[in-house]
Amino acid sequence: GRTELPENLKALFRSVAMVVPDLRFICENMLMSEGFILARPLAHKFVTLYSLCKELCSKQMHYDWGLRAVKSLLRQAGTLKRKEPDSDENPVLCRALRDFNVPKITTQDMPIFLRLIQDLFPGISPAPFKDPKFERVCSDVVKARGLQADPGFIVKVVGLLDILNVRHCCFIIGPTGCAKTETWKSLLEALRAIKQDSMWEQVNPKAITSDELYGTMSKSKEWKDGAIAVIM
Repeated sequence: GRTELPENLKALFRSVAMVVPDLRFICENMLMSEGFILARPLAHKFVTLYSLCKELCSKQMHYDWGLRAVKSLLRQAGTLKRKEPDSDENPVLCRALRDFNVPKITTQDMPIFLRLIQDLFPGISPAPFKDPKFERVCSDVVKARGLQADPGFIVKVVGLLDILNVRHCCFIIGPTGCAKTETWKSLLEALRAIKQDSMWEQVNPKAITSDELYGTMSKSKEWKDGAIAVIM
């Protein structure tokens, strides 16, 4: 969807005019459907934050400030709202915007993002929504794996679970030695410790072709699943 077509390929297609979706209007309606009363002002803050992040933050391949990200985050905001139906709606949305975006923000962009949150929600600094029971399980699993249960590492493990609850998939990126592998392995063991079905498969995408990885359509118009579809 986001890859730019080469010029020689563009010439084979007819140009079509598209209208940019009104994110504020969509956001307002989704907030109302999730049970928010102050949908209009909150939608304005939401769209303003994402617009400013798109302009001020660095350009990263994994950043997504579009409609897809808006919809997934609003669903999580609705989940937080239903957990605390009588609480003030500004801290609820502020917590959702902060907690579900922080795991994907790079270290260089983190001060910018947090300052934007403070400017749009002045005087509001809600405590992160924590699950102490699961964090203790993570800490025990990490120690059992022979690692140090550093609070920052536990936050990364729990943050990965939060991302997976929002998205169908995610990428764990970072320099060598920053505990990418240990993060997902610790989360896997923690989920198994609380009796949740969890499994993993290892695939080297460079060892097979794109058709073998994603799937392909045969000449007889029959679909053949790729490695990812078979694993899922």
